[in-house]
Formats: sequence, C-alpha cells, structure tokens
Amino acid sequence: MTYKEGVAVPSIRSLVAVERYVMTKVHHILSFEMYYIPDQETHNFRSLDKVSRRAMLAVVDYLRRQKRSVSGTVFDDSFWLDLNYLEVAIAAQSCAAHFTALLYAEIYADKINIDKQQERSSFKAAKSLTFEEESQRTTITILNEKSKEETGISLQDLLMDIYRSIGEPDSLYGCGGGRMLQPLARIRTYEHEAVWEKALVTYDLEASLSPSTRQAGIIEALQNFGLCHTLSMYLKGLEHENTEWCAELQEIRYQAAWRSMQWGHISSIKDETGRLGYHESLYDALQSLRDKEFSAFYDSLKDARVNEVEELCKGSLESVYSLYPTLCRLQLIGELENIGLLFSRSVTTQQLNDIYLKWQRQSQLLKDSDFRFQEPIMALRTVILEILLEKENENTKRECIKDILTKHLVELSRLARTAKNTQLPERAMFQIKQYNPMGYEVSEWQLEEAQVFWAKKEESLALNILKRMIKKLDADWFQVENDPHLKLIYTECLRLCGTWLAETCLENPTVIMQKYLEKAVEIAASHSGDSSDELKKGKMKAFLSLARFSDNQYQRIENYMKSSEFENKQALLKKAKEEVGLLRERRVQTNRYTVKVQRELELDECAIHALTEDRKRFLCKAVENYISCLLSGEEHDMWIFRLCSLWLENSGVDRVNEMMKKNAEKIPSYKFLPLMYQLAARMGTKMMGGLGFHEVLNNLMSRISLDHPHHTLFIILALANANKDELLAKPDAIRRNKLIKNAPKEISQLDVDRMEAASNIINIVRKRRAHMVRDIEALCDAYITLANVDATPWKTQRKGISIPADQPIIKLKNLEDVVVPTMEIKVDPTGQYENLVTIRSFKPEFRLAGGLNLPKIIDCVGSDGKERRQLVKGRDDLRQDAVMQQVFQMCNTLLQQNTETRKRKLTIRRYKVVPLSQRSGVLEWCSGTTPIGEFLVNVEEGAHKRYRPKDYTSYQCQKIMMDAQKKHSEEKYNIFMKVCENFQPVFRYFCMEKFLDPAVWFEKRLAYTRSVATSSIVGYILGLGDRHVQNILIDEQTAELVHIDLGVAFEQGKILPTPETVPFRLTRDIVDGMGITGVEGVFRRCCEKTMAVMRNSQEALLTIVEVLLYDPLFDWTMNPLKALYLQQRPEDEADMSSTLNTDPQECKRKASDDQSFNKVAERVLMRLQEKLKGVEEGTVLSVGGQVNLLIQQAMDPKNLSRLFPGWRPWV
Repeated sequence: MTYKEGVAVPSIRSLVAVERYVMTKVHHILSFEMYYIPDQETHNFRSLDKVSRRAMLAVVDYLRRQKRSVSGTVFDDSFWLDLNYLEVAIAAQSCAAHFTALLYAEIYADKINIDKQQERSSFKAAKSLTFEEESQRTTITILNEKSKEETGISLQDLLMDIYRSIGEPDSLYGCGGGRMLQPLARIRTYEHEAVWEKALVTYDLEASLSPSTRQAGIIEALQNFGLCHTLSMYLKGLEHENTEWCAELQEIRYQAAWRSMQWGHISSIKDETGRLGYHESLYDALQSLRDKEFSAFYDSLKDARVNEVEELCKGSLESVYSLYPTLCRLQLIGELENIGLLFSRSVTTQQLNDIYLKWQRQSQLLKDSDFRFQEPIMALRTVILEILLEKENENTKRECIKDILTKHLVELSRLARTAKNTQLPERAMFQIKQYNPMGYEVSEWQLEEAQVFWAKKEESLALNILKRMIKKLDADWFQVENDPHLKLIYTECLRLCGTWLAETCLENPTVIMQKYLEKAVEIAASHSGDSSDELKKGKMKAFLSLARFSDNQYQRIENYMKSSEFENKQALLKKAKEEVGLLRERRVQTNRYTVKVQRELELDECAIHALTEDRKRFLCKAVENYISCLLSGEEHDMWIFRLCSLWLENSGVDRVNEMMKKNAEKIPSYKFLPLMYQLAARMGTKMMGGLGFHEVLNNLMSRISLDHPHHTLFIILALANANKDELLAKPDAIRRNKLIKNAPKEISQLDVDRMEAASNIINIVRKRRAHMVRDIEALCDAYITLANVDATPWKTQRKGISIPADQPIIKLKNLEDVVVPTMEIKVDPTGQYENLVTIRSFKPEFRLAGGLNLPKIIDCVGSDGKERRQLVKGRDDLRQDAVMQQVFQMCNTLLQQNTETRKRKLTIRRYKVVPLSQRSGVLEWCSGTTPIGEFLVNVEEGAHKRYRPKDYTSYQCQKIMMDAQKKHSEEKYNIFMKVCENFQPVFRYFCMEKFLDPAVWFEKRLAYTRSVATSSIVGYILGLGDRHVQNILIDEQTAELVHIDLGVAFEQGKILPTPETVPFRLTRDIVDGMGITGVEGVFRRCCEKTMAVMRNSQEALLTIVEVLLYDPLFDWTMNPLKALYLQQRPEDEADMSSTLNTDPQECKRKASDDQSFNKVAERVLMRLQEKLKGVEEGTVLSVGGQVNLLIQQAMDPKNLSRLFPGWRPWV
C-alpha cells in the first residue's frame, strides 16, 4: 500500500491482487435482492443494507478513478472489476446517488454499444448503424430491450426514475417520456409538464393502475386543477367505499381538508414509526390555531418540523432537487409559526400589513422556483387569511384583511398564469368576488380577471370587463383625477384594451390610437410629482404600447409603399398625368372621358398624399413615445435599438431630427452604448441625412464619449485611425501575404468626413481628459504596429518569441487611465467608473497562433497584477466579429429576461473584440479553452486516436472526401457513409475524462448540451457559417462552447464555392458529447426554448440586425477574396493569382454597388424575418416543428456529405 495525505491508496500491483476478492464481495452486496428491499423488511435492516451498498459503491467509485495502465483510457479505468454497470446503477439509485446512477447507466450503455460494434466488425455486417434513421430514440429503445433481456431491468424506467429524482426540467424527454406507451410513464410526463387535465383523463381511463396510485393521482390532479368541490365529493365517495386508507392516501386527504377548510374529525393513521404524517400535523395545527389552543398548535408544528428535519438529514447531497419538497414543507411550518403570534393577541392593521410585506419579500426570493413549490405556500397563506377573517369582528380590521386577501389572490393568479395554469386563477377570481360584491368600485383585481379570461382565449369576455371598467372610470373622472392608484388602473385599462383591440382587429387603427392608447399616455403623463415604482411602470407601459402601435402602422404603410402594387399604382398615375397634360396641351374639348380621367387622377394623388401624411404622423408618434418610454425608466431599454433604427432610416426627416435634438439630450447616455458602432459609422457623412442630423448625432456622440470614455474611445479611435496601418506599416508589408481575407479599402470622401468627425470628438474628450486620450492613442498605435510585424521568420516556432526592441508596445508602462481593452467593463449609469483594472505593462514575449495571417498572442499585465492574454491580428477586419459579439450580447439579454431560459442558464459565451483600424485589432484570448478539433483529432493525442485506434484517421477521411469532391452527389454520399462507418464518435469521453466526480460530470455535460443548443439556434438565426472544428472552442472548466471567427454570417456561407448545406454544426461527435439520449431531451427542449425567445423577440432582433446591415462600415457580404481565403482548393490555385493581380478595388467596386447592396441587405432581412416567423421552405411551422426540421437538416448525412472537406463533417 502507498500512503497519500493520510489515506491508504493501493498500488496497481496490490489492486490487481485483491481484484478477485473485492469483486466477489461487491457482486454479493450490490446484487442483494436487486436492491429493492421488500416492504415487510424491518426499518433497521433496510438502513443497514443501504450502508453496505454505499460502502461498495465507494469502492467502485474509487477504483474507477485509478489508472489501469499508462496508455489506457477513462473507459478502461471503469473496468477494474468485470461489473454489470446497470446493476451498479440501480444500487446507486436506491441510495439516492442519482448522478452516480446516471453515469453508471451510461457506462453500461457504452459497453453494450462497443460490444455490438465489435460483433459487427467481426461479422463484417453490411448495414452500419452509423446514422440512426429514427434519431436517438431507437438507440434507447434497442438498449432497453437489451437490458431487459440481460438483467430483467428496464433501462428506460431506470433513466426516468433518475431524471425525475434529479429534477432537471428537460432530461425526462430524452428517455422517451411523452412517446412511451406505458400509462404511468405518460402520466408522469403530464405531471412533469403540469398538464393536469390530460393527467386526470389518463388516470380516469387507466383501470390497470393500482387503486392507491390511481386515487392519489386523481386527487392531486383535481387539487392542481382547482376543482376543490369535486375533490371533496370524490373524497367522501372514497370514504364511503373504503374503510381502509393507506398512509399516503390519508396524507392527501388531510391536505385536501386543510386547503378547503373542512374542519372536523378525520380518523388518524400512523406510519410504521408511529408518527403523524406532515399534512395531518399541519391540519391539526391550523385547527388548534382556529380554536386558539396554542400549546397544541406549537406541539403539532414541533412534531412536523422534527420529522421534516430528520427527512432532510437522510437526503442525498448528490441531488439537491430531491430536498426541495422537504424545504418547501419547512418553509410552510416557519410561516405558520410566525402567524401564531397574530392569533395570540389583538392585532393591528399595521401588523397585518407588515406580515403581507414580509410575504411579498419571501415570494420575490422564490420567483424563479417551480410553481409547484410556490403554490403550497400561497395556498397556506390563503387559508391563514381566511381563518383571520372568520375570527375578526371589528370592521376596519376585517376590511384590512379582505384587502390583503384580495391582493394575495391577485398575486396567486399572476403566478399561476405565468406557470400556464388557467384553472387556479379562475378559482382565485371567484374567491375574490365572494369578498368583493359586484357593483363595487373599480379595483385592480378586475384587471387581473380580464387577463385571466384573455389567457383562456376568451377574448370577448376579457374585452367586456375592460370596457365596463373604462365606462365606470369615465363616469367617476373627478375621483380618478385625484387618486394616483385609480389613474394607474385607468391607464392600464386603456392600454390593454387598445392593445387587445389591435390584436383582434375589432376597431380601426385611428379609433384605437385616439380613444385608447393616446388617452392612456395622456392620463399617465398627467401625473406629476413623486411617483411610486408602480406608477413609473404603468407610464412606461403606456408609452411603449403607443410607440409599438404607431410603429406597426408606420411599418404597414412603409411595406405597402415598397410593394410592387404601389409601384404599379405610381406608374399608372404617371401615365394618367401625362395623358391629362396632353389633353390640356391639345386643348381637347371637355367631355365625359376627360372629366373622368382628371377626377381619377385627383383621387389617386389625394390617396397617395394621405398615405404619405399618415406615414409621417405614425413615424413621429412612434419616435416621440419611444423617447418618452426610455426617459421613464430602465425596464424597456432594448427599444433604444428601434428608436435609433427609425431615426437613421429617416435621418432626412427634419421633424424626427428636431425631436431627437430636443429630447434625446435627456435620455441617459449609457442607453446608447450598445449602438456605438452603428452610430459612430454614420458620423460626419455629409451626403446622408437632413440638415440637422449631423449636428444631433455629433453632439450625442460627444456626450456619450465624455460620460463613458472607456467604452467609446477605442471605437471612435478606430474610425480616426481607419487607414493607420498603411502609415505605420512598411510599404512592402502591404502586399506581402499572398492571400488576405479582406482587401484594403480605398479611402473615399465619406471615410475622410468620418475620420474628421471622429478626430473632432477625440479632441473634445482631450480637453477634459488629455492624459487618457494621449495614452490610448499611444496604445492603439503600438497595437497596430505590432499587428503589422512580419511574423513569417518565426512561422514554425511554437515557443515564446521576443518582441523586437523597436516595438513601442514594450515601452508602454503604467497607463493609469487606460483600461485593459479586452476586459468587459460593467456600464456605470452614473459615469463614475472607479476601481478599474488599468494597464501596467506588456510581457516582452509573443507567440504565434495558427492561421494564414499568423496573429500574435501577447500578455497584458493589469494593475491588479493579473496577466491577461490577448490576440493581436493584422490584415483582418475585426469589425464583423465585434458586431457579432454585440448581437450575442443582445441575445443574452433577451434570454436573461425570459423565465424559462433564465432558469436553464441559457447563454452564448462571448469574448471581447476591439477593432483598432480597418485592418487590425485586438481580441480577448479565451483562456482555458481548446478547439474541439484539438481534443478530437489532434494527430498526436486526439481522442479518436486514443479511443478508436483502429478507425481511419481524420486525415485519411479528409483525403477520401477531397478525392470525391468532383463526384456525383449520390456517389459522394456513399463514400461519406463508408467514411463514417470507419470513424466512430468519441466526444462523450470529454466530460468523463475531465470531470471524474459524477455530480460535476452531470453538471458540465448539461452545460455543454445547453451551450450547443443555444449557440446552434442563435447561429442559425444569424446565418453563421464556417463552423469547422477549429472555429468552435470548448472550455475545459465549464464544458461550454465558444464560437470564434464569426466572419461568415447572414447565410453568406451558402454562396461559397462549395455551399454550406446545414443550419449549424450537429455532427455525430457533437451529438455524442450529449450522452446516451443524444439530441432528445435537453438539447431539443433547450433549442425550442431558445427559438421561442428569439421568435417572441423578433422586433428587437430585426431592429438590431437592420441597424447592422445598413452600417456603412460593416463589410459582411461575401466577396471573391473572402471566399478563396475560406475554401482554398488546388483547382483554385490558378485562378487565385489572376484574381489577386487584378486591382482589389475592382472587386470592391463591383461588390459595393449601392443599389445591389441594398437589395442583398433587404433579402437578408426578409430571410431573417421568415426564420423568426417559423417560415421554412415556404411553410409556417410551430417552434417545435421548426426545431425538428433544423435538427434533421443538420444531422442529415446527405447534407453533410456535400460540405467542403475542410469543414470535417465526419467529426
């Protein structure tokens, strides 16, 4: 034995020696009674058995972490003992070690697959299972049959049990949740989704289920459905029919009784430990409280608490989720205990209000929890308030309790609506009506009632409620005028009514605007003085609704005026004008025909004039209200994109410029920061915009730059330094590299204007922060000079290289006002910016990253002493990457705002990109990451070589596919399938290798799968291409993906010499990394959740992209040079030199003909709009349908076989 940190660690020799002995013991204990101990066994024996199993599981886990041989893999290390891992998984699950159970189930599945492949290769089977035609589902089904045959255990049932215990919301669907035919599995899925009506129907139909399961299920479904009366009748029926109640049913019966406040005697059943059940204790406590028997009340709560804490101690820390129900029960006990004090003495209205405020604070903490954990707490609070009301005789206190109960029930209704439950809100509204007789004054709960009916798709009922409220408020205008709360309700009624009328097309736009939305804004704006948060929110909503409505009307007119129908109308009008002119010229005598022609001409001209006026009116109304919304608060700051889009689109409209001049000054400058690139690109271009446009824009830019210099100066300087590379680099360096991605741009008059405007802003900032500006200029010059250093002499060197002594970057020291440019700086709305990390120095060495232009890796030392790695790139326009990172940032904001995506932590990993000129820039180095290509197919130690040494190498696959390039697609497909047969995926071992602890392994693999889902959907929407294995990094700490090199976007990959045929990278290795369930479960569901957020936020996304596409400096279109750079093929070599010998400006001029560029941009926007509406191949699809189609396209071997071999579709 060897010793390490006080623990005896067996050496490999001794491990081999004891293997036989340990294996016998492990088998004996792990296979004991198949780990499901019969119920009649004594409690002590059962817990003793659990201890034994845990000890043996610790042995298995310990052995798995030891290396069996130096060259062995993590898979080999699992087989020190020849165990059937499915049996071990069941043992782990019975000990509440859920993650361990899942890991072992996957090792078991892996072993079966490997054995099957070995069999197949020995028989040289004709058909390969490389691509499962029916996706991953068949795999689980086949494995399930195999596991039943081998051990009598259903793998599918085990997986469902594990996933339900873990509580991850999506995994359940990966083991065939909704597709399984067993009634119980189907019911469990319905319960998981909280689709209680389906669960109730299935329980009712399935007589095959055991009576206790069925009865408990029906009771739970009725309760969650809010059918309390039906439930009490059902319980009475059961009581009449059944004298014997099992403990579980008895508990449910007590729960139903306290929830419906049916106090009386229910016969008690104690469990085998002689203790009362939790709901029985709660029932007794509430009854004691009602009867003011305080000692019995505290005794009941004490018993309940002791039981729950004991339960908590037994819990497994392998899955915290399984502890949630116990924690939820403890929260109920705590709240009830606090309330006991209210009953023991006379209570004041102040104390009642304090209790309600405390409840609200606690609810705020739970806002992202599952509704099923929030609902019992809300139900208990309802019962407490009803008991208080029942016992209180004094009128003022009764009114206070009624008021709190009403507010509480409105809150419950909102929570349930958010959780897509429409029955409980209706019940809550019914309860409110019992305490607030109709004909009563207008109240907030009536607004909630309207929203409940709207959620139930009963539109006319909802609108009737709102109209009745509006009528009443109109009649009591004097009272409304002096009551801010009523004003808020009135504003919200008008706003909602206007929005819903527009949605249902029940009124014409003018009526909706004047009678509802404008009136709502008028009332909201009329409130002056200090306003509460509620009032501010109401104001913002009113402004935004009017802005959105006006904007939609403006877009409707705009789209019509761009349509071919309108063009034809104008052509006819022109023809009619000419005809009338001719008639006048020839002095033709007036007759019926000439009168008719003139009359029609006048009518058409009037109609067009009216349309133009409407367009302008709606535009101004939209701009005005977007500004008001942004001035009122922070909640809707995303709409700054739409405001700027409208302004830039209509920069020639003086009225819009006037409004921007007058009010945009008041909008806090930080709100414009996400649009800095786009606003800066339009500076000083005299050819575009109305007279006031430049003045407003330049003033705005100066204000933003003065308030937030750390976020803006690098962007402004990049414009001022647009052609600095040519000035700082040696002339021979310009044409040195044979092939560059972006041709140098010719400096036009527009660029000169822009450079001048940028320099003016730099000078304005210089007056206030001379030191900072000087240091930032020096830093940018130093970066640009280094970027243009010819690195070819060190091309083969992998070690550190000394930075040449004449480079200014090594002379920079202690730039105390300059932040590290590749660090993300949190925006400070006040503009104070304290304690920032600034630049202390740069290390004197650099390394070379791979790639054609040999970018340089350097280390920047910050004022906090930390070294931060940076990548300095030359001869490459980084603006596209910077802008794509900006879009990712917006997508993350949208994902963060949605409850479903927020609780799944769905985000896209970003890194900072800082363009320094048109042809160089610096990027944040993604530390701790490795390209997936490095891990999988590195020639020396790639996972494919280690795990499947007998397969083809990736290089062989590439050569085979290169040779097949010119072949017919069917032939190419057959060759590709042959390649795949001899190159099997291994990415599942990434997480197994890096994260040995089962809980960490599960967490990281979940993060990986979610990361693939989010980046795939966002990448698809933005048309992101060129996703080869070196352009996707994986973080070795978090297992999240990072997409780099975002130069091919907006579906430009489809027009490459070898077009891209897949929406995103979902090759077999990527899917393999997701584990046994593949694309089912987590991946598919997270794709759907991300797609739903993107589709619901289409306005914001379209606006962002629209502003980008028309950005005069954003070179996103594909040009011949870029295409050649991306796909260099031997047959292109000849053409390449001739292309490069032509003047790059020629290519540029051809590509940037304004008219054709606008058409391309319009087409891109249209396609983006289609994607966000679910239009695929001319058909409108649901979110699920769209995701299914994309996954199928991305995995289709026919599509993969047609890709450029450099993309490596077999990996």
